Amino acid sequence: MKTDSLKTNLFSIEQDYIIKAANIIKAGGLVAFPTETVYGLGADALNPAACAKIFQAKNRPLEDPLIVHIADKQDLFKVAREVYKITLDLVDVFWPGPLTIVLKKQEIIPDIVTGGLDTIAVRMPNHKIALELIKEAQTPIAAPSANLFGRPSPTTAQHVLEDLDGKIDLIIDGGSTAIGVESTIVDLTQDPFCVLRPGGIGIEQLRRIIPQIGPYRKYGILSAGMYPRHYAPNAKVLIVEGNGKMQAEKVKDLAREFALQGYCFGILAKFENKDKYGDFNVKLLGPGNDLVACAANLFSVLRNFDKDRVDIIIAEAVKEEGLGVAIMDRLRRAQGIKMKHV
Repeated sequence: MKTDSLKTNLFSIEQDYIIKAANIIKAGGLVAFPTETVYGLGADALNPAACAKIFQAKNRPLEDPLIVHIADKQDLFKVAREVYKITLDLVDVFWPGPLTIVLKKQEIIPDIVTGGLDTIAVRMPNHKIALELIKEAQTPIAAPSANLFGRPSPTTAQHVLEDLDGKIDLIIDGGSTAIGVESTIVDLTQDPFCVLRPGGIGIEQLRRIIPQIGPYRKYGILSAGMYPRHYAPNAKVLIVEGNGKMQAEKVKDLAREFALQGYCFGILAKFENKDKYGDFNVKLLGPGNDLVACAANLFSVLRNFDKDRVDIIIAEAVKEEGLGVAIMDRLRRAQGIKMKHV
């Protein structure tokens, strides 16, 4: 049975669609919906049976925690405990927005949501459709990205359909997402506080509020998106570091070698290098000095290479600053290696 997709937009949200989606959530079903980062796959966060359907639909390991989405800052106290001033300082500056905060969980949160941990990851999305849905459903919504586990995250409703058609109840199609990479995850239960996953909020921004926040650290699977291989297309990903002429020459050398060996491959290039690779299969990430555009395009480009059925993707690295840290994190996880410290 095909999954229904209801198209709406931020300027004229179809309230009937929101009500229909909220009723599905209340009844224990699954709804994919847009956020400012990527599309989420939502279920009632207080209903363990509903949340179990998320893991089944995505083929997601049960030990991989879900992020809980709320629509009112005061709801943070309903799902989390030990909410100290430093948490409220972050919330005041970055919510609604692409920041997920890890805190101690309240007892009402089922263990399946947190992977059996005593902590919960919470965020308040900066997207009218997502916020309207959470309010109408009258419950926190647990929502990882709306894709098969390990695949590039969905930034359009079509991406959701490609992975989950027939496995979920409804998709609210709100067009392409704005940021294109997932939220930054900050763990406030560790000493020192640290970034578990880089994302839409840069560590430089976080340090304006928490100067002592630690660099990216890996404690195991403590939050969503922490598996070493994740966000991955079907093809093998090779990252070419550096920039400028030297980087382009390395890419061309690899491309010539793979062509001689008969591989089907593609090149993920920055806009300024689009004319350097001749007749090779080139897809553009965005201008190297516009990391916002690069982040927004990343997952769509990886999925488009899958449509070309390439064996290998040669990916140009971008500068690791601001959103570039999140972009390189996703590329390295697509390649299957650990993120560098930030």
